[in-house]
Amino acid sequence: MRPFHRPSGIAPPPRTRSRAVTLLSALVLGTAFVLVAVPAAPATAAELLSQGKPASASSTENASTTASAAVDGNTATRWSSSFGDPQWLRVDLGATADISQVVLRWEAAYARAFQIQTSANGTTWTTIYSTTTGTGGVQTLNVTGSGRYVRVHGTARATTYGYSLWEFQVYGTGGGTPPGSTIPAPTIASLEAANGPLATANYTVPSPSGYGSGTITYPTAAGSYPGVVLMPGYQGTQQNLQWLAPRLASWGFVVINVGTRTPTDDPESRGDQITAAGTQLLALSNATGNPISGKANGTLGAAGHSMGGGGTMVALRDDARFKAGVPTAPYYPNGNFSSVTEPTFFLTCESDPVANGDTYAVPWYNSMSQAEKLYIEVPGDHLCPMTGSGNKAKQGKWIVSFFSRWLRSDTRFSPFLCGTEREADKNNTSLVTRWMDTCAF
Repeated sequence: MRPFHRPSGIAPPPRTRSRAVTLLSALVLGTAFVLVAVPAAPATAAELLSQGKPASASSTENASTTASAAVDGNTATRWSSSFGDPQWLRVDLGATADISQVVLRWEAAYARAFQIQTSANGTTWTTIYSTTTGTGGVQTLNVTGSGRYVRVHGTARATTYGYSLWEFQVYGTGGGTPPGSTIPAPTIASLEAANGPLATANYTVPSPSGYGSGTITYPTAAGSYPGVVLMPGYQGTQQNLQWLAPRLASWGFVVINVGTRTPTDDPESRGDQITAAGTQLLALSNATGNPISGKANGTLGAAGHSMGGGGTMVALRDDARFKAGVPTAPYYPNGNFSSVTEPTFFLTCESDPVANGDTYAVPWYNSMSQAEKLYIEVPGDHLCPMTGSGNKAKQGKWIVSFFSRWLRSDTRFSPFLCGTEREADKNNTSLVTRWMDTCAF
């Protein structure tokens, strides 16, 4: 791996995000004026849509150069890829947006040939800009396109290193609802309470399709929210994770707590059922005549226990609609999830004889080189994440914060996982027996 350094004489770009056309000099020579101007920023109607939004990449050079570093608004942090072609960096804007400008702030390792591409689903891409003569430095590209996802796709490196960006900035109109528009700022006390700031209600799915049963817990306040599917473990029921549904819903999520087709369904089947439940949740939101109508905004996450945790990993691996997952005490013998690129929070139990973290979650964590990750091990046996077991104030705080950060792009929740607010938890050996992460995110 190439150590992080900045070549002599190359400073990071300035921390300004946009600049109006500036008159640097006006010399009056008779009736002649000489105007010197810097490049114009996006039109005033355009907004910076990408900052703080979920980002992923084809690869990362090391743990300090992750995808999120290129959309954090900090020009002293960067994303860098492994040393090979092709490579890409993408950002999820949260909803379809009209794109008018992209600004690339390259480190010394830049792209000679690359494309800017947009997508509605993160799978099928449309090229809105292409070049084989990239110059590096700060490139301001005026483009026309639309999509929820925008990526820079490098096909030829200008150096022997990989691709490296201080910032990847997407300007336009639209995109996801600004984070926190209906959610008050979190505190340790509010996150550790049994319920969050929003009132909730329950709705029983009348005709589950592709899974056994479903209860939806949702905010009664107006607005649309990310959806989360909860999946129980072997021989489990909706009661397994019943504690989590109202906590999440009261912090601005539409939660479908499901029961499986049979209590012995394997993790692969449970992953398929998570996908089916997510599909039906979105269908109910798109329909009329039910209390879920208009409640789901199209973004999905999943959490599961034991085999349901294995199923959560299957959904993240196989269904691009799922943008974050929380597998708790996850179990799936011989499961391979190295291809998972979405943010994942592994919650495991120190004395678990069934799905010990060293057997499943830790190898998966280590193999997922392209994902933002969090791993917290707590005291207890295999049941520690279930209803009635473990420290639900702490577990709820971490899970709510993780989904809020990655499904709603609400960086106000980051300090409870990556900042000063986490330190009391992380350093309390009676509460946490192991903590790993890819912070800062």
